[in-house]
Amino acid sequence: MISEKDPLVGQVLDLFVPELDVDPDELLPAAHAGAARLRAARRRRTAAVLAFAVLLLFAGAAFAAKKLDLLPFLHTSDRNTARFSVSPSHSYHGTAPLALTCPHAAAGAFVCHLTSPLASGKRRYELGMRTDKVPLLTRPSMLTSLTRAQANGADPAQVAHVRADLAGVSDDFIRALSVMTRIDTVGGGGGSAGPSGTERVPPPGVPAWVACRELTLATVQCRPLAALLGVPGGTPLYSLQPSSDWRTVTTPPQQPPQFERLLERLLGRQPTATESRFLVDLATVAVTAGGSSGPSKVKGTPIGVSNPRGAALLAPQSLGVPTRVRSATAQPLPNRPLPGGLSRSRGTRLYRVAFDLRRADGVDTVGRHTLYVYVTRSSKLAVWRVAWVATKP
Repeated sequence: MISEKDPLVGQVLDLFVPELDVDPDELLPAAHAGAARLRAARRRRTAAVLAFAVLLLFAGAAFAAKKLDLLPFLHTSDRNTARFSVSPSHSYHGTAPLALTCPHAAAGAFVCHLTSPLASGKRRYELGMRTDKVPLLTRPSMLTSLTRAQANGADPAQVAHVRADLAGVSDDFIRALSVMTRIDTVGGGGGSAGPSGTERVPPPGVPAWVACRELTLATVQCRPLAALLGVPGGTPLYSLQPSSDWRTVTTPPQQPPQFERLLERLLGRQPTATESRFLVDLATVAVTAGGSSGPSKVKGTPIGVSNPRGAALLAPQSLGVPTRVRSATAQPLPNRPLPGGLSRSRGTRLYRVAFDLRRADGVDTVGRHTLYVYVTRSSKLAVWRVAWVATKP
């Protein structure tokens, strides 16, 4: 993933926006034996995220982005980039599978099935990251962050200077700065780079990035991420993996975030000299405090194993929520066409997998659950992998 974050905004946000509050067990980037790699990010800079905003909360009232004509800030000319707004008041607690197969991916909402990162197909998405859960900035929260920055090594004289500047900025300016934390941009999914001056893009109407939410333990509903408003914090974001029907186009010119224009639009005026100085001082404190851009530790899970039953046992582990597997029982293949275009062969098996969900995810309750897992053997990698997961055989 790539980032075009305005350096000033990035430093300010590193100071005031805490790292994503997600258990490492829920982030399952994994690959081995030369397989495709996934990355899950918990921090803005390591996730290559742009921070801005569309969902407005001026004087306690919410204004639609269209009403203030902010939608142009969400649109980009790069098919592999998606800019979107994050909801400050809604969170997602459902599953976040490592990979999805989405045969009906299109401009509207569509249903996808859980699969393996090792699976093949034209409409396969891999987990890229979760959206940050960013709280609303207020004057008290900014003062608290300055105290924390000083404890982390920021110059006390600089912190005192910023505190004095903070007292001189308007409430409208603080609300506008809060809004700036609500728009993110992701881009540069795996395999989109082409020869010099070009990039590979999906077919028209097929989104490169999608935001998804759980329907069942085997299915999710996804929507194109580009220009999407009010994405709940913690929502899993997926990038489309290249396939034979992608085409090569000229790389569009970069569109750096127009921080000054957006700030003026939010304020309805130009920032004052005190407000401009306040931003520069904040960035200085953020740099000396060290920011929050260090790498985070995540726990990996295998995505392919040497035997079919072991592959079936991987399905609950790849849901992105805490589980405990109980059993995997071989089942006969059903007497009807197999799902996902699977073929009947010695390299296709079906298992009934029982497992315990250890934490309610907003859709499913704690306790025993069952999935029917189709696994196939990759002759190229000599491993078995999950191919299709369903709640019925």
